[in-house]
Amino acid sequence: MIRWKTPAQPLESEDLEELVGENKEFDRWLKREKKISHYERARYDREKRRKTLETTIAQIKNPTLTRIADELGLRLQYAKDDELEVLQDIRDFFEQYLGVPITLPIKSTGQKAETVTEEFATTVPTEAARKAKERETQWIGRVAPTLSSPSTPGDFTFWVEDNENIHVEVGSIVTAHNRDRGVRVTGLVTDIQAVSDVREVLDSFYAHAFGRPEVEMPTRIPVVVSARAEVVRRSDGRMEPIRGTWPVAFASAKEIREAYGAQISPEHEVLAGFTYDDRRDPVPIGLDARYVVGYEAAHVNISGASGVATKTSYALFLLYGLLAHSEQHDGGVAALAFNVKEADLMFLDDLPTTWEELDPVKDHPRWRSSVRLWRQAKEDYGLDPICWAKERRFRFFAPMHHRPEGGVLSQRSDAEAFSYGLQSLIDAGVGALYALFDPDDLDEKAVALTASMADVAKQRSLTFEGLIEEVRNAMQLGQTRGDWFQLDGIQHHKATANKILNRLQHALDNQLKGVVLKTENTDRPIPLRELRSDQLWVVDITQLSDKGQRLVFQTVVRTVFRLLEERKAVEITGRLETGQRRYPKHVVIFVDELNKFVPSGREFSVLKGEIVEIAARGRSVGLSLLGAQQLASKVDEEVLANTSTFAVGRSHPVEICKSPYGWLAEGLKQKATLLDKGWMLLWHTLHNRPVLVHFPIPLHHLKREIKGELRQ
Repeated sequence: MIRWKTPAQPLESEDLEELVGENKEFDRWLKREKKISHYERARYDREKRRKTLETTIAQIKNPTLTRIADELGLRLQYAKDDELEVLQDIRDFFEQYLGVPITLPIKSTGQKAETVTEEFATTVPTEAARKAKERETQWIGRVAPTLSSPSTPGDFTFWVEDNENIHVEVGSIVTAHNRDRGVRVTGLVTDIQAVSDVREVLDSFYAHAFGRPEVEMPTRIPVVVSARAEVVRRSDGRMEPIRGTWPVAFASAKEIREAYGAQISPEHEVLAGFTYDDRRDPVPIGLDARYVVGYEAAHVNISGASGVATKTSYALFLLYGLLAHSEQHDGGVAALAFNVKEADLMFLDDLPTTWEELDPVKDHPRWRSSVRLWRQAKEDYGLDPICWAKERRFRFFAPMHHRPEGGVLSQRSDAEAFSYGLQSLIDAGVGALYALFDPDDLDEKAVALTASMADVAKQRSLTFEGLIEEVRNAMQLGQTRGDWFQLDGIQHHKATANKILNRLQHALDNQLKGVVLKTENTDRPIPLRELRSDQLWVVDITQLSDKGQRLVFQTVVRTVFRLLEERKAVEITGRLETGQRRYPKHVVIFVDELNKFVPSGREFSVLKGEIVEIAARGRSVGLSLLGAQQLASKVDEEVLANTSTFAVGRSHPVEICKSPYGWLAEGLKQKATLLDKGWMLLWHTLHNRPVLVHFPIPLHHLKREIKGELRQ
């Protein structure tokens, strides 16, 4: 490797190939460290840097790393704008990767600058030079540090050119350039306004012929558009304000990739959506898998209004991104999704047969952006649900129907049926039994009695019917003790027992009929031990009561947590057996209406307590909750506090002003009330600022919409 070469040692042809060859050492470094990858012009941007380095080397007789560094230092002192950015990337490669310092000589004359610029123009082929001219930075304004709007290390204000073809919006990503020093400050626009020197509405009224809207003013009044941008990244790493009136442009793909991906290495990057660069080309935004599925951090929360925020669609896209990352990097990730509303997720395998089926609509005004994003996601990140469906990586489960002829409680008739008996629920943890009751029923006495009932049932392998009979017999035997009786060696009050038994009987006969077996232990629980990496299982709980949904959710979460805990424990000791080795290292569990399962407030503390604790400890064993809900303010605060990634779709103005959305600037909160379908405001623990991301229509929706359109 050239990295271990002595700087003064002459370079061989193999060494030079590592410097200027495609997919060689320098090229790979540009992808990994400078994030010049996964966008439309990435290959051209890398080629431009390799060609610049190649031209520099060609001017040196018997090149060594030291001589190349000296020549680069000479070129850097006269470079500006795009040329300077290219040379700075090469300098960073030499200093940060090769460990060869580059010093800039003192400027002597202005003549050399013209020579260097001319040389730079020859470093790329004719076609590439044409593209480079097209890519010349289009300035849209300048930074304006003023008394009323000073620049700070965290934000800056800029005015926008008086041109109605320039569209700066809240959520736009811009970059301020110091063209002499090559420093770039990338920021997210969080506020924008337009003002003129007309002081009052009354003055404007008089100026238009005393309120005649069809009459123009005699003199055109300049309207100044100014915007405030929060700093996402400063290229030199300094924490200081912009000191001049630097020109501003929309951020390039490379600048966006560096701003939101500088701390995320390629082997950990998970696709989370796309934003758009200065050419309106999609630029991928990534998350760090270690902070989504563990072990550094975990959990994702998505909020937005029902029907317009497309929360489930975005959650599914994130799950696909995690599965693709797992497949490409042997991440050992599997996913479980609860279908809580309608039947959307139960048919996610109803996909086009091949990707070519999307070609006829790739230019359709409604679907072309989704087709383009899906193709980019597949080619650059390996998202391929069509292939996964063919490989049968999706499995579907639904509660067993209570009718005599059997079947499932689901719109998908071929889903695998599941049911739970008393012993299976106890195996998942005594907390699963609490879900059989309403929150108001579970005072301290009821919780203690439920724990005793669980102990007795486990010791004697009882069914629910046998357990109810056992408790009633114990109450009969305790008649001589007044209002108290003994169960499992512990004293309980008969009034508590009567209340619990009545509630339990009602739940088994009505609310949980089918999903919970009352008289037998020949149940068929979801076979969670069979879950494997790169698989996505969907559990349909749509037709269950709230109590039934809580029961299934909590039972599954507890069981998965226990299995992951067991796997992690034996992996640490080095005694991982075959069955445990095949079990995933990480499991992501998606559920909509998260506030139903871990609501805020103390009245639900017994029901949600163990799930809240699992959320706090989940990252350490590889369990991640991907939760969605309309109102994040209704979700337990501790669950939100342990969440590493937040996404917000279109939201209600009242909800967006509450404390869980404090990470959004005021302008972004207003933006959140107006977002279109397919857009999310995203914040990740390794992102310095939120980012507005676009994601494609789910493939199974896309197929359905295209079919419907063709029928018409």
